[in-house]
Amino acid sequence: MKPGFEMAYVLYIFPLLSFVFGVVGQLLIKNLYIVTIITFVVWLVLTFTVFNESFLIWVFVNTSLSLVGSGIIYFLKERTKI
Repeated sequence: MKPGFEMAYVLYIFPLLSFVFGVVGQLLIKNLYIVTIITFVVWLVLTFTVFNESFLIWVFVNTSLSLVGSGIIYFLKERTKI
């Protein structure tokens, strides 16, 4: 794999996956906090098994994006009462 691909994953792919997981998780699980906790635990485990400790800041960024995605769906569902 070329050296630039790792940075592209960290900057674009992983945050997008976290946001999408937050949206889909909110639609399936219907609990804002559980989706966020699952995202945090998965990224934290991946930090110490696949990546290194320097990836820890991205754990918080990706968890925040998952919370934002879940929050958008939560508030849209509350507003429209779907």
